[in-house]
Amino acid sequence: MEKLGVGIIGCGWVAQEHIKAYQENGRSEVRALVDKNREAAENYRQRYGLSCSIETDYERMLQQDDIDIVVVCTPNNTHAECVIAAAEAGKHVLIEKPVALTPEDVRMEMEAVKKNSVKTLVGFVLHWNPLLMTIDRLLDRGQEVFGNIFMVEVDYLNRTWMTPKEKWYASLEKSGTALLLSGCHAIDALRWFARSEAEEVFAYQVKTENPLEFPGTISVNVKFENGRIGRSSTILDAQMPYQFNIGIYGTEGTLRNDKLFAPKLFAAQDDFLTIPCVLPDSREVSHHPFRGEASHLLDCIIEDKRPFPDLEDAAKTHAVCFAADMSAQQGRSVKIRELQL
Repeated sequence: MEKLGVGIIGCGWVAQEHIKAYQENGRSEVRALVDKNREAAENYRQRYGLSCSIETDYERMLQQDDIDIVVVCTPNNTHAECVIAAAEAGKHVLIEKPVALTPEDVRMEMEAVKKNSVKTLVGFVLHWNPLLMTIDRLLDRGQEVFGNIFMVEVDYLNRTWMTPKEKWYASLEKSGTALLLSGCHAIDALRWFARSEAEEVFAYQVKTENPLEFPGTISVNVKFENGRIGRSSTILDAQMPYQFNIGIYGTEGTLRNDKLFAPKLFAAQDDFLTIPCVLPDSREVSHHPFRGEASHLLDCIIEDKRPFPDLEDAAKTHAVCFAADMSAQQGRSVKIRELQL
């Protein structure tokens, strides 16, 4: 089988994991690296022994006939223009989160993707983390494990304090809010595990002495269409190690991270048992399952299946983030329909 060609736009921290994931998969090959700083792209080409083109303008890369998939991992405020251009060039697109910083840009991306019939996958890479995959399968067993699930919670806790090296993190214009920058991972998992779409959001936020331009801590409450409620905190201000907390609460069973209490499933159980698997417990990109993510996109392209989570699904996650930010700023609950996504 002929390999699918991959072009990567943006040669920063996360790009190297995409390079390794696609280069190690026998069905794909990295054929182009793009970065405004040519040296950054040259360094990755040399480090990973690639035989690929180097460009400083992504439009030139999009003209290559041997590129089938474009990976967008540029600064957050440039995602929309890259996604739209890639779609219009007829390329499938892997979009690092957030897909865009405004509802208007998300709508334009969706229009371009639909018009050009390309596949998308959004980089909520924890979908391929073993713990989250296990929780997904437990939820599929429904009443047998949890009974009636009434509440779901997911937290993203990761110290993000501006340093000279990470100065762009401080910019509301370039990086977005705490939710768009980081917490959207938790909102994505919240929707995934609630097994329902959000209906209404209420949020509070607080600004500390963290030199980020935006508040680094936000607490979000969500009402879902199926009657469940959700809670999510994004905290970038606290002095603490990275944590990605998950809670599933049901009338017959409860899950807290890798601890499961399900006496309906395990008759003799009288305390939490530990699920033995790899946890989402590191901020390092090398810890995240990019190989599984890349393999899923390749499967979907080759077998003509819909990727998950694609841009259409991720737009619903972003709608919750936009609604939460609006709620926190305006001091009121926000209906998801107000976002018109």
